[in-house]
Amino acid sequence: MIRLGAKEIVDKIKDEANAECEKILSEAKENAERIIKEAREEIELQNKKFIEAEERKGVEEEERMVRAARLNARKVRWDAEEEMIGKTLDEAMDRIKEVKRGGFKGNSYSNILTGLIKDAAMSITAGSSASSELEVMLSEGDADASFVTPDMLKKISAEISAGSVNVRLSLSNERIKSAGGVIVRGKDGKIEVNNTFEQRMARFSTSLREEIVKNLFTK
Repeated sequence: MIRLGAKEIVDKIKDEANAECEKILSEAKENAERIIKEAREEIELQNKKFIEAEERKGVEEEERMVRAARLNARKVRWDAEEEMIGKTLDEAMDRIKEVKRGGFKGNSYSNILTGLIKDAAMSITAGSSASSELEVMLSEGDADASFVTPDMLKKISAEISAGSVNVRLSLSNERIKSAGGVIVRGKDGKIEVNNTFEQRMARFSTSLREEIVKNLFTK
């Protein structure tokens, strides 16, 4: 059996220590490289996620701005339409004064009222064979100007009565607040037809709006 001297023992211990140290250092280096690699990969992943998130935010912001711009454009157009429609309707109402003075398309204002009275009376008596006592309500101005006379009403009554129903029209002493037109109602007050210009424009508002928009905004 070979005995080692003190020097040999020390050298052997040193060699073993150095070997262990190199092993530890090698493992530590491998671990460090692995950790650094994983850290770099994590950083790259986070950077990628951040970039994607920022890109999404950018796209979302752009889409939001586009939506806002479209909404604003629609609002601007809507406001313009409403303003122009309002002005057009106001001008139409203002023209009633001209119609009262000079008529419209060859028809005097009295003839226009005659048509409105006849239309309303026929609506009330439609489908009925009973006699009908109807009264015609006018605005204060139209009544004072005598646009509708008893003779006119007698003639309209005769025209309607030529059918299957006997109608008698008379002027009411009650006045209405209106720019023009008439209200025709039964003497008992149970049924009436409002043929004032304001009410007719309200009834035809949808078609009027479509026509105004087409004329004002369609190129």
